[in-house]
Order: sequence, then C-alpha cells, then structure tokens
Amino acid sequence: MKPPHIPAYRSFLSADLLAELWQEGEQVQAVEGLRVAPGLRGKFPRIETDEALQFVCKLYQEVRAELNTVLENRIADRAFIDRETLACVEKNQSTPYSSPDYQTVIGKKDDAGRIVVGPLPNNAQDLKEIDIPEFLRGDQVTLFGPPDTAKMSINAMNAFNRVGSDEPAIVTELAEAAGQVPRWGADNEDSKTPIMANFLQACENLMGCFDGTLRFEDPKNGKVYQLDDQGLSKPIKRIPGLALPDGSHLLDGNPLPLHLVDFALHLWHNRSRPEALIFYVPKLENEEEAAYLKHLIDCAERHMVAMASGYEVGTIKLFIVFENPRAIFRIREMAAVLHPHFLGGSLGWHDFLASVARLFRHDPNYRIPVKADPNIVINHIRESHKILVEALAPIGAIRIGGMYGVLYEEGNPLSYQVSMVGYIRDVTTQLKRGLNGFWVAHPAFVRIGLALVEAWRRGPESVEKLVRALVTDEGEARSLLKFVFSPDAEGLDSSDPRYCRSVLAATIEVSDVIANDDPEEVRYNIFQALQYICDWLCGNGCVALPATMKTSAGEPVFVRVMDDLATTERSRWELWAEVNHGRVSHELFESLLQEELGFLKAGNDSANKRIQVSWQGDAAKWYPVAAQILRQLVTDPEPVEFATELMLPFTLDTIRKSALE
Repeated sequence: MKPPHIPAYRSFLSADLLAELWQEGEQVQAVEGLRVAPGLRGKFPRIETDEALQFVCKLYQEVRAELNTVLENRIADRAFIDRETLACVEKNQSTPYSSPDYQTVIGKKDDAGRIVVGPLPNNAQDLKEIDIPEFLRGDQVTLFGPPDTAKMSINAMNAFNRVGSDEPAIVTELAEAAGQVPRWGADNEDSKTPIMANFLQACENLMGCFDGTLRFEDPKNGKVYQLDDQGLSKPIKRIPGLALPDGSHLLDGNPLPLHLVDFALHLWHNRSRPEALIFYVPKLENEEEAAYLKHLIDCAERHMVAMASGYEVGTIKLFIVFENPRAIFRIREMAAVLHPHFLGGSLGWHDFLASVARLFRHDPNYRIPVKADPNIVINHIRESHKILVEALAPIGAIRIGGMYGVLYEEGNPLSYQVSMVGYIRDVTTQLKRGLNGFWVAHPAFVRIGLALVEAWRRGPESVEKLVRALVTDEGEARSLLKFVFSPDAEGLDSSDPRYCRSVLAATIEVSDVIANDDPEEVRYNIFQALQYICDWLCGNGCVALPATMKTSAGEPVFVRVMDDLATTERSRWELWAEVNHGRVSHELFESLLQEELGFLKAGNDSANKRIQVSWQGDAAKWYPVAAQILRQLVTDPEPVEFATELMLPFTLDTIRKSALE
C-alpha cells in the first residue's frame, strides 16, 4: 500500500478500516481515483454532483502537502510542550504554584527558535481596517446549533419572530427597536456527530435557507414549517477543525479532510450568494495554521473563478474561533495573515479550557476551572476577552464572546429565574469588556439577547427596567443589579509575570466552588459525559442535560445545560488529570463509573438528579460503548489528543451496523 497522503489521519481511521471503506466505496467516474460511501450520491444528487466533487478533489490535491505539514507540526509541538512541561515540573518542586517564579512552557523556544506557546516578542502587525459586509453589521447575537434537519434550520432562521405569549413588553420594545436580526451559527462541528449524511443534508438545508425555499411538513402531526417573510436570521456556517478526516470520500484510498469537503461543497453550491460565504473556523492554533487556511481560500477562489463565471475574489469571509491556548496569544498575527478574508473572532471557552488542560496535562499542580462553576466566564476568561478586544477593536473587527448554555426547565418559573440571572450576568460581563456579540444555545434567548444589547446601549435606566421584567423575584433582581452595575472582575496587569498563565485560567490552586477531586465533581463529570458520548454515538451532537444551579439564597434548582463535544472534552481532561495525578484513584473512578451506569440503566430519577438520554432503543446498545470510550479517555496514561480519535469510526455505516447488531 502506498504511504498515506496525511499520516496524522491514521490516528482516526486505521489502514485496515480504510481498506474496507475503499472496497465498499462507489467509484465516481468523473473523478479518477475517487470513491464515495455507498448510497450517498443517490441520496444527495443535488450536493454530490460531478462538478462539485471535481472541485473538492482539485482543491485537495493543491493544498494537501501544506495541510500535512500543519498536522505534522502539531504533533511535533505537542511533543515539545510535553517535554518542556515535564522539565518545568522538576524545576518547580520547591516553588509555590502562585509564585511569579513558577515555570511553564509559555514562552519557551523549540530548536528552530519558535515560541510554541505564548505571545511573540514583536507582534506589532500592520493590520488593516476590516470591511464588514453591510448584511453583517450591527449586534452579533448568535444562536448556535446544527443545520442537519429542516425543522431545526427553519426554527433557527425564524428565531427572531419567536415571541412568547408571556414575553415582557419591554423585551418586545427593545428587541424591535434594535433594528437587528440574530445570527445563526449553523454548526457542523462540535454540536453535530460527523455522519456524512448529516453533513450533506445540512448543506442542502442551508441552500434552502439562502434561496428561501426550505420547508418541512411533520409526518407525525401534519404541521408545516416554513421560513418567515421577514426577520430571518443570518446563517454563518461553522466547518469542522483541521484534524478530522472524512471516511466517506476516499481519493486513491486516502480520506479527504472533513473541513475541506464541508467547506468546498458549501462554497460550490452557494458560490453566487456572498451572504452565504461567511464561515466560522474552529481550532486553529497559530499564524502558521492561518497561513494554510489562507492558502486553501486562495486556491478555492482561483478554481472558482475558472469554473464558475462571475465569481468575485475576496467574497469568502471568516470568523476565527480563538479556542486554543496557542491561538489566543496570536490573534493579531492570524488576522494579518488572513486579510482580506478576516472579519473577527470569538472565544469558545469550553474548548479553550479543554485545550489548556491538555497543554498542562503533565503539571500536577494545574487545575482546570471546575465544570460546576457558574462563574467561569466572569472570573476566569477575563484576560482572554481583554486580549481579543485589544487586538480587534482598533481595526473595527467583530469581537464575539462565548456560549451561554444554561437553559431553563419548561414550566418551572424558578428554573427560568435562575437561568435568566446567569444569562444576564454573562451577557453584561461581556458587554463591559468591549465585546459586541455572544452566542446562545436556544432560540428562546435570542430576543432577550438583542433586548439586553439595546438596553445596554441606552443606559442604566433601561437595563434596570429590563432586568426587573425578566427577574421578578425582588431579592434575585436586587442582587443581580448590584452585579450588573459593579466593575468587572479584577485581573492581573499584563506586566505581571503570571499574566500569561492567567490568560489561560491556569492560576487556580483550589476552586472556591468545589474541589476537582471531590467525588461529587467527579461523579457529575462522569454522569454528563456518559450521556453526551452515548447521544453522540446515536447521531446527535448536542443535548440539553439536566443539572442544578443555586439561587442567590443557595437553593438548588433544576436547569438544563447544553452539552456538545467541547463540554465533554473539558470534562474528560478534568477527570484525566485527577486520575492520572493520583488525586482520584482508578478504583474510585471505576466505582463511580459503574454507579452512574447503574443509575442510567435503572432509569429512576432522584430528587436532585435526572436522566436525559434514556437507556433504551439504540442508546441501550451505545451506552456500553460510551462507557468504554470514557474509561479509555480518562485512564489511558497517553490519552488521545481528541476524543473523536476513538469515536470517529462509529460515524461510518460499516462500524455502526456491526456495533448495533
């Protein structure tokens, strides 16, 4: 067998599995050497056209060498980070974690003289003013969710027009007065299991969103869903990260890059619609990877001009999700490389914290902010937001915060109050920091988010009136308003030797919420991760899992927390650190794992614990697989970089069928 085009993809799809997929694949006569998973072209003839696949493969052939270099550099950089961290552990034996003399890999140079993690010494980039397209100017209140079903896509597009019967009058007035519509992060990454049929259906749905034809009739009740005449959301497609291969499209036996397939198919089918060619790009790590992305876009646009008359170079625009501890220090450099395609960036903090935990995995003193902490954004992401704003505000780029994922339980007024208090705290914190947008996990938060931004623009009187309309309990409202009108949380000055660590939320010794090794925190991470991994294996990439939050008086209340792959990655790295540094024994982890499996299988909710992903149907078959995956993620002394290295084969029909038999 010939050497693989991109060896890094073998950690996701083995040579034996690829050989099996190659034998099963259907030859594409119009593209020499291309085989596609059986049935895909027949099911999606509008998407998997000869011309579209020719475009995909031409693009791949031109960029694959540079992509391979990027992924090989990641492997080398990880090895460097681990070696340096272990060396620092030896040097830090008598140095307190809080000391400014505590050493980390930040700022260390490799053999080539590259600073692998941390800011560059001379980062004075000649950045040009960002030209924001007219259709994207204004408030960036963004609903995030997958576009793979017509119903969900239509609901996301119509989110602004979702006016509840109990919506306070001031929300109506402010949301309408803002003159804005929400954005929709149409997510083909963390909130969707990467089953290729889902991706192709998402492409078709987005085409229907942009041309106004998407429609769905529910066969269960005959209800018809269609796009509203006005007030529609602005979709922004998020493609997968660079690390994932696509086992459904093989060229000469090699998997094509999943991000390239998803990007190129969307670009080809929406090439005449500039408003469709805005992309979120996740998980880039530095300016070198940004240069690969720029190369990909340049090649794509050159081919587009040659293959599709009338295409204008420069139409593709990008939002970069700065969710990696390496990327957060290189925002200006990455923006400069990506000009003129760069529009702005956001900070997805679950993936950010998970990547930081991986970076410091060999440091026994490092503690990730606990998942149970309701104030992570407020207390631990301040410095990263500050860097984002300082880098992007001077050039007029868009600055977007992260996700608020705590949803209320339907029909539970107290749950609504607790969820709303958290939402307002997060939003106002981000507005204080100079961000001009944020993400939400449910359509119910869209109009309220737009109202909050408009009230903030008008001033304290409007903010107070809105808060009191949303939070009707006097004690909760009083406490919330005190927070809203107080200064932001304090942080370290950039001249402090610990500043770069604080940017990465890597200065915590013991959480003031609950210790990382507390059995209840361990149990919570296991319980949530098991349900998420099982649901991911079932084909769903995001699920609202029951959890509890406390009122200002300390009373626990049920809410729902929207989990996606990023939240599970941060859970598994928290668990891994506690087990592998000996603060939680293997025996305790296994005991708690078995207890949570037993609780899930019994299906009996308790007074303070509820199950979302029931042990029945396909989930009953996937739960044992989920348990094995979680066990390996947590107990393997050399864990996989991404959970998808273990999970991706289960997206392929040949593996799914055998696993469910």
